[in-house]
Amino acid sequence: MGIQYLTKHLLPYAENVQLDGQPDSDLARVRGVVIDGPSLVYHVHHRLLSWIDPSCDILDVQPSCDEISRGVCSYLLQLRKLGVEIHKICFDGALPITKRETRVGRIEKSRKRLELARRDLPLHSAPKSRSLISPKQGQVWCSRGLPGRRKNLPENPFMVSVVYEDLKNRWNKEQISKEIDEDVTSLVGHEEYPWAGITVMVPGEADVECARVAKATGSAVLTGDSDLMLHDLGPEGAVVFLDSVQTPSGVWDPAEPDIRGLRICPHTLARRLGVASIRRFAFRLTRNPHLRFAQIVQGAKDDGGVTELSGAYREFLREYEDEGTHSQPSAETGVLVQDLDPRVSELFWQYQLPDTYCWEEIPHVYLGILSEDHARQCAWRHGRDYRALGYSFFNLSRAADNRYSVVREYVRRGGRIVADEVALSEEKYVNSNLGLLRSRLESARDTFGHSLAAERFWFLFALSEVYRDASATPSGKQIEKFLAKGYMGQRTDWVDIQLLGQIQATLYSLRILKQLLDIAAPDDDSVESKSLLAELPPLYIMMSRRRMIESFADNRVVKDAL
Repeated sequence: MGIQYLTKHLLPYAENVQLDGQPDSDLARVRGVVIDGPSLVYHVHHRLLSWIDPSCDILDVQPSCDEISRGVCSYLLQLRKLGVEIHKICFDGALPITKRETRVGRIEKSRKRLELARRDLPLHSAPKSRSLISPKQGQVWCSRGLPGRRKNLPENPFMVSVVYEDLKNRWNKEQISKEIDEDVTSLVGHEEYPWAGITVMVPGEADVECARVAKATGSAVLTGDSDLMLHDLGPEGAVVFLDSVQTPSGVWDPAEPDIRGLRICPHTLARRLGVASIRRFAFRLTRNPHLRFAQIVQGAKDDGGVTELSGAYREFLREYEDEGTHSQPSAETGVLVQDLDPRVSELFWQYQLPDTYCWEEIPHVYLGILSEDHARQCAWRHGRDYRALGYSFFNLSRAADNRYSVVREYVRRGGRIVADEVALSEEKYVNSNLGLLRSRLESARDTFGHSLAAERFWFLFALSEVYRDASATPSGKQIEKFLAKGYMGQRTDWVDIQLLGQIQATLYSLRILKQLLDIAAPDDDSVESKSLLAELPPLYIMMSRRRMIESFADNRVVKDAL
């Protein structure tokens, strides 16, 4: 997750490169890459955010998960057009205990951003609507500065999950041709899902697998994380920083694409600086971040092995060495793990390798910061029962000595991040709650009509769940307008933002439940709730306000549903 000032010190020594698979050029070329998946997602989000008109509706001033997914797909296609081979796209399946404080700190930063957004961002009386961002416009390759006020927006907590799911299951040749690029066949050949086979959920940190593939292939890691420079990339492996990858002119020309970036080969740079390794340099930097560059270099030079023998240095290296501790699941379970949401994957690995991933012998789930009203109760309260049911069912599927009594969820409570303990139930209560869920879903089907399209049904079900135990509910007219317009009054207000966050929390919780049922009982046909949840739409639809509005654009559908 980065060492403070490391990039600042080493970037002046980076090499200008062109991302192009062609053999002849005066400029050094990157012909093969490994991609740090979450870094690419955040990078595309940042690039698209800088191009959106700030006078748009407050819920449209950020790129949606769908737009980010399209942007990532377009990015990968353009690399193929340039002849750059993509060896692997790696996502974190779990992060070790040592990263806990860093992660909680990041969630806290997002919480502060949400608080500032609630205080400072204007709710326009006549907000502009905007069209879907087209990947063909090339914004992902053009760098722009981001106004300070826009930096207060917390990133969408679902975007990494959406992109991972889409690369595995959405972006086939037909969908790419329809939504991204009509000329896809010439780029991907006979591959039906061009990214599915190379997109992996690593049983651990993505960094380790990125480094392993980069070393084996002599390729560059596309990342935003300076930590990759400290892994063993081999003599040819390198790092190319995503925020440096852009068109040098700042203008996108699809006819003559020219994509350049900054590359650092740690092995080569260490020789150039006269130090034993970049790891030694980074270690000295962590010991005293305020030293001048020349002092750090001098301290990192060979000292007869004294540094290597120190306990502090060996502890520092542990994070960047693949000790081969990741056990691999069985072939059958391995397929299921690859299809999991990152948060569900992390829960699985805490049970599988508790010494590496489980904090204080209590599994934990980081739910992130929703787009919601910071002044109100956290929207994650909705769907909590379904998450608890999923945790409990999965817990019961484990051996008796591999079970826990609670799961900790890191969520916002007022103005702070807390570890909220969710009690895990015994088998009798789990079966009873599964029966209640079946009844509730069947009742909803009967009420809304069995012919109702899946995405409409699930939006309505989530909405009914939000108000199931509420003491007061909006009027039918208000609900009708919310579904068809996205707001209940004359404009989007914080009550609408809160309601959307509650709907998304409910739908995501049902997704967690479905995946935990799948992995806990993959062949158990008696778990009827699995089939009832089978029609849950993909995340890019469930987390989309735009899709909700499009689904209920026909007022007759809304009136019938109400």
